[in-house]
Amino acid sequence: MRTTLALAIAVSSAVIGAIFGRALRPQGPISIVWTMIVAGLGALLAEASSVIWVGPPPQGWEPLLGGILIGVMAGIFSGKKRKPPDKPET
Repeated sequence: MRTTLALAIAVSSAVIGAIFGRALRPQGPISIVWTMIVAGLGALLAEASSVIWVGPPPQGWEPLLGGILIGVMAGIFSGKKRKPPDKPET
């Protein structure tokens, strides 16, 4: 049960982190949906590997923090900053 909960926490927090990271850099060639899917799959793979290697985590903050970091990084690196507005000539 702890393993399933850890995987669910990691995936859901990665999706939330991807949305937050993409909000910082809203423009880009990759859609937010694909960013959320890739971040969720990456967090699932990372947490599953961790569970296989050392067993289920004793606390829930470990998969939460890992998922958020994976999601934020995916969101930041999949987008670009907005262009600054043109300054009027005076």
